[in-house]
Amino acid sequence: MEPKRKTIFLDRDGTINVDTGAVHDIGDWAFTEGAVEALGILQQAGYALAVVTNQAALADGRTSEEKVGAIHERMLHDLERVGVRIDSIAYCPHAADAGCLCRKPRPGLLDTIEDALGSIDRKGSWMIGDKESDVGFGRNIGVQTSLIRSRYWDSDTLTEKPDRIVDSLLEFARFISPPS
Repeated sequence: MEPKRKTIFLDRDGTINVDTGAVHDIGDWAFTEGAVEALGILQQAGYALAVVTNQAALADGRTSEEKVGAIHERMLHDLERVGVRIDSIAYCPHAADAGCLCRKPRPGLLDTIEDALGSIDRKGSWMIGDKESDVGFGRNIGVQTSLIRSRYWDSDTLTEKPDRIVDSLLEFARFISPPS
């Protein structure tokens, strides 16, 4: 029986890359400040890295499977050049009102990640993102949660309280693995 893997589940837009509100084409892609360093820290700390992202722009035609694939390939290529590996990517292509099981906060994307990684150590894993739906996803799959401060939520009105609130993915990574 293979051991369960500690995993960092990562939202994409606003967590790994700058969220301009329209990251639908390769020209829209840019890493958030410190994201590459943060992913390296998390990988060196022994975590598998899994991207879980809602991509409703596929459902309404603002982007295509090819463009989403090109963005992911660029992200993977840029990270591989500095020795960082994303172990799995899963995304929901459905509209917000589609009622699917794979749109965060629902837990369906976990199946794709577990198919790629094997069994997840839920107690030792985290979900980090910039929206309340990311916290909901983490809660629904039984992992700890961290929320990056963003324009999408206000601490006074959060219905899903995260385990930790941070200013960036890098701050979260330094919490997980403090610098020596």
